[in-house]
Amino acid sequence: QVVCCFADMAGCPAVTLANGRTMPMLALGTWKSPPGVTAAAVKAAIAAGYRYLDCANDYNNEDEVGRALAEVFGEGQVKREDLFIQAKLWNTNHRPEHVRPDLMQTLKDLQVDYVDSFVIHWPMAVPSCGKACSTRVDGAYPAPEEKNTMFPINSEGYFSSDSESHYIETWHEMEKLVDEGLAKSIGLSNFNKTQIQEVVACVKKHPVTVLQNECHPYLQQKDLIDFCSANNIRFQAYSPLGSGDTHMAQSSSPTGVIPLQDPHIKALAEKYNKSPAQVMLRWQIQRGVCVVAKSVNPERIKSNSELFDWQLSEEDMASFAKINVGWRHLLFPEASVHPDYPFKDELPHGFVVPKGWAVSSSGTSG
Repeated sequence: QVVCCFADMAGCPAVTLANGRTMPMLALGTWKSPPGVTAAAVKAAIAAGYRYLDCANDYNNEDEVGRALAEVFGEGQVKREDLFIQAKLWNTNHRPEHVRPDLMQTLKDLQVDYVDSFVIHWPMAVPSCGKACSTRVDGAYPAPEEKNTMFPINSEGYFSSDSESHYIETWHEMEKLVDEGLAKSIGLSNFNKTQIQEVVACVKKHPVTVLQNECHPYLQQKDLIDFCSANNIRFQAYSPLGSGDTHMAQSSSPTGVIPLQDPHIKALAEKYNKSPAQVMLRWQIQRGVCVVAKSVNPERIKSNSELFDWQLSEEDMASFAKINVGWRHLLFPEASVHPDYPFKDELPHGFVVPKGWAVSSSGTSG
């Protein structure tokens, strides 16, 4: 069901979640938003009408998001209840005793009392030692295990792996956060279909409301979206433009270009007098997929929101099928040593697990 709410972004629809709450279909993403500009990006987005912010403690910028929120709340631009804020449980904190402290640090950084959605960022507890909760304040960068950062490296140079931790135990602890009112909804990210089925089957009280996975014209995820729809889970696309601009990528685009430069998408952009980014975002919205669009450029932030007073024709929507080449650029192969790693079937023949990075997922180094 698509409804209208969070109405300041002209025409932006919202969807009803399995627990009856509503969520806008377009979010501002904050992954890889650099220090010193994240707060300005958040304020620009709210001024442009965005009412959904997608955050995570491993992005190492939730404190900047919090400063921006304090300013806009203080100035009366919006109230807390006007916004939908999503955060994520990081991989180091899958053990039940570490789940609540992870969220509490996020709430402190964001300067809010609750999040509207809290999702398990990845199914596998890598990088993780399982010994102690580690959050942004402990270091959102790779370091030897004894430093207790969010990206622990073992003595051989690989990411540490907590093989005794499993996401079902994590999920049950997440449900307690809903009972406490610290999270209004809970969900998953980067889980595969089998793993989602397992969580759904083990739910005690609070349903899986969202699944956030990579999705763009080169990785259209139709089967997974249909599966989510059948289970009343809202699918949410991250990296909806398929930029591939991350050290977590494993392979280059099989077409030789990223979707933003794809000739077919460029032709559609010219036809509708829109940017390639707007065409791709509109395609997702029009097929019922929620999207997380990241930018720190105020003009681009505004442009990415101008999606709701026009539409693609039925023929042009169908034409995207011909560029669905199955390219997942964010494989996170360094974490594939863990039994719960979700994309083993997509690793190339002869794959060898790489050692840990010198920087974090957000590009932060010690």
